[in-house]
Amino acid sequence: MSKQFLQHKYQILEKIGSGSFGSVRKVLDLSTNTYLVRKEIKFSHMSIKERQQLINECKILSSLKHPNIVEFVTFDYKDGVVYIYMEYCDGGDLSHLIRDFREKYKKKMPEYLIWRILVQISLALWRCHYGLDYPHLNLIFDKVKKPESNNHDAIVIHRDIKPGNIFLTNIKDGYPFNEVMAKLGDFGLAKSLKSKNQFATTYVGTPYYMSPELLKDKPYSPLSDVWSLGCCIYEMCSLRPPFKGAKNFTDLENRIVAAVYEPVSDFYSKSLRNIIDRCITVDLRDRYSVMDILNDIQAKIMAKSLQLELFEKQLLAYEKELVNIEKHLEQRVTENRY
Repeated sequence: MSKQFLQHKYQILEKIGSGSFGSVRKVLDLSTNTYLVRKEIKFSHMSIKERQQLINECKILSSLKHPNIVEFVTFDYKDGVVYIYMEYCDGGDLSHLIRDFREKYKKKMPEYLIWRILVQISLALWRCHYGLDYPHLNLIFDKVKKPESNNHDAIVIHRDIKPGNIFLTNIKDGYPFNEVMAKLGDFGLAKSLKSKNQFATTYVGTPYYMSPELLKDKPYSPLSDVWSLGCCIYEMCSLRPPFKGAKNFTDLENRIVAAVYEPVSDFYSKSLRNIIDRCITVDLRDRYSVMDILNDIQAKIMAKSLQLELFEKQLLAYEKELVNIEKHLEQRVTENRY
């Protein structure tokens, strides 16, 4: 794809971020009139390991299709720069929303909103950890079982779940955010495993949200993502990370390894507080999985609600399509008369 073609296909808008290897820009796809995010990464400045990580991200993103995962659109390479085009989330990320509640609204985040985001990211992780979409719920009292097998050869561990990597859309006029959609993004540190029994080792992630096994450079599994998700949900309730008070990295590491944090306020339900505690659990035998989270009755109620919302959107889209077809047929009939 030539540079000239890129300039014609995309209108380059403002820069929305930057890093050591390049920048992130908002662009307009002129062929579809939709906004996208374009990562511009200087491939030539990368080490072999960093290049492999970038290639890995593209492979993982292209294989993950889910309404709660930021969509990968396409990529291109020109003059030592890789351009990765992805879905644009107009609501920013969860860290900004948490900051707004702490500094702008100066109030606790409503529990409904927390459940909504928790369940949506859990649905995204179900797709990552089990290789399949979450099953359709007939009744909220039905127990959801872990899939026996995957549709794909690998499962995906994100390894860097944090508020800054949870993106938001459908924020209409701000508070109370009743229709917000959450999407998991930035899979740059993600690890693909060939089977559910395989574990991996590498020191990656963001310290405040990093699981004990990652900190101690021990084998990790999808349960490491659940720990990080628990830290994010804790932060939504408390408006600060669970291990924020650490004086230095050693203190932070000691607190994480011992799971020492102040309990969440009883302003929130026992069910929500229990999920947080079971996610931020050191013993892997006691730590919740995504399946455990989504088998909570409140989580299933929210999951069912989200499924109904999606069904309603699909019906509206189908109705709009039928109306357009009807108008087109009427126009053809009118033209044939004359």
